[in-house]
Amino acid sequence: AGHFAVQFAKLAGCTVIGTCGSKEKADVLRALGCDHVINYKKEDVAAEIGRLAPDGLDAALEGVGGTMLQIALDHLKKKGRLLQIGYISEYPHNPDAEEESSKNDIDASDLFWNSKTIQRGEQTIYGNAWPKDYGAVADCKGRVLGLFEEGKIKSLVDDEEEFVGLESVTEAIRHMLSGRTIGKVVVRIQ
Repeated sequence: AGHFAVQFAKLAGCTVIGTCGSKEKADVLRALGCDHVINYKKEDVAAEIGRLAPDGLDAALEGVGGTMLQIALDHLKKKGRLLQIGYISEYPHNPDAEEESSKNDIDASDLFWNSKTIQRGEQTIYGNAWPKDYGAVADCKGRVLGLFEEGKIKSLVDDEEEFVGLESVTEAIRHMLSGRTIGKVVVRIQ
């Protein structure tokens, strides 16, 4: 979702700050148009966002949860919006999930699974911001495919490992949760 969000935000004229955990991912984000990239493994994300957006963030797409969710919340403008699309640092695969869950003001799991929209003052937090009715976004399909055909957006598919057949789904999920992927993990069904 993040690599698409960068491209759509740039097409809309936004200044985009992206976060990632490796030089390779940073290079990809820059190539996709990210104005600023913060490597959360090497830089202080809160300090960098404060430096890059001293007046705060108008909008944030957040799928990490834990510390990253709290940093995003702390840096939203007074009327900022946060779209939650996951909370991967708090998923059961992470041995530090419980600690990560304790690092934010809101219950990321409850926000996500109950698709809550909450107000924090004048800020709006949309939990599980994925569409519930894909018919409502069906009209966007043509526009998105058109942008792809015109070369204005790219779809990245991770090529580190190939997954073929339903029997490879478990390994594909393990790989997806590894933090090494760049782009979408695809399982080819024969």
